[in-house]
Amino acid sequence: MLYTFAILLAPAPDDRPLGITGKPIQYLQCDRLIAAIEPDIDIDALKLLPEPSLMQVIIQHDRLVCELFNERTLLPLRFGTAFVSIAALETYLQTESERLLASLDRLDGYAEFLITGSAIAPKVEAATNLKGKDYLLAKRSQYLQQEQWRSQLQEEVLDYRQTITDNLNPDLYKPEFQHVETQGSEDVRVYALLPRSQVEDLQVALRSWEEQHSHWQISWSNALPPYHFLN
Repeated sequence: MLYTFAILLAPAPDDRPLGITGKPIQYLQCDRLIAAIEPDIDIDALKLLPEPSLMQVIIQHDRLVCELFNERTLLPLRFGTAFVSIAALETYLQTESERLLASLDRLDGYAEFLITGSAIAPKVEAATNLKGKDYLLAKRSQYLQQEQWRSQLQEEVLDYRQTITDNLNPDLYKPEFQHVETQGSEDVRVYALLPRSQVEDLQVALRSWEEQHSHWQISWSNALPPYHFLN
């Protein structure tokens, strides 16, 4: 099996980082596309590894994709992507060439960032020492306050995203967002596809937003391959 890490534009990179077996990876070129591969990987055996060993292999996969991404635009492939032969991989690259090239063009100069916001919820008085109607009214009030708080958070997340967009030149940059709310907490995660060259300036501009919304604590990941924004 040809384990495949990512798709890139030709020419092939000079560097050949170590793959999941500790050997340098190889590159397979098909017209304008390059596949970063590691041959002779038994996918079925990987799936049978004990969890700690499997996690180490997944980490190696992500490490290699990030190393390649630090040098150039690429389309990262999910852990476990493999082709039965060189011919099968070449057929895939030829058949999907138009879509892959369009995706590489769209993602050129962009990176994915995980933006995590932790909101400090206002204190709500517990409905203690109350009975009957008073207890029910107090519980209803608590529920309404919680719902109002959640609604406020959603609006503020959208406002934060819009502030990011407003600080980019719309004629040059097309940001994209995927919102994922962490259940059971006040944490809200947003995956953002942003131009790498503009991120530092964006973060400076966003500090004023954070100063106006002091109940939020916001952190950004490093630049990541665009896993969540592939067509």
